[in-house]
Amino acid sequence: MKIVITGGAGFIGSHLAESLYKNSDLHVIDNLSTGHIENINKFKSKISFHNFDLSSVNENKIDDVIKGSDIIFHLAALADIVPSMQFPEKYYNANVTGTLKLLQSMVRNKVPKIIYTASSSCYGIPNRYPTKETAGINPQYPYALTKRIGEELVLHFSKVYGLNASSLRFFNVYGP
Repeated sequence: MKIVITGGAGFIGSHLAESLYKNSDLHVIDNLSTGHIENINKFKSKISFHNFDLSSVNENKIDDVIKGSDIIFHLAALADIVPSMQFPEKYYNANVTGTLKLLQSMVRNKVPKIIYTASSSCYGIPNRYPTKETAGINPQYPYALTKRIGEELVLHFSKVYGLNASSLRFFNVYGP
């Protein structure tokens, strides 16, 4: 099985990559803007690592990596609220444009499945804890909005182009 993990050198992505590389043809895409090569060093020789930014790279480069994939785990994103308020365009490019370019490549290359990492920040400041998945959507910051738009793109491409898509709204992720 060919698997692609975008953001695969980040905290979550590197742990996912470590759990998948032994039983798959694993490709990791990461521009190392927030991820760290050290996170994948112990198994890097057993995977294919691609250092580029989804939002700014030529579409052919994305096509070359994902062609023939069975599934894509899309974890590549800029996270954090305060920097998103200072640099909203940077967050839009990473979280929305990068997602759109990946989805377009998936359609061109007939990649059937994507698992997208959304964010619980789409709920804003919830009225109830724990927050239910059915709670109202109310993004308060550029980061939250860009992750929500990315999620909507994934769900839209699922409906229009028949991609098998799942979106996971992570809350606080910690631990090994």
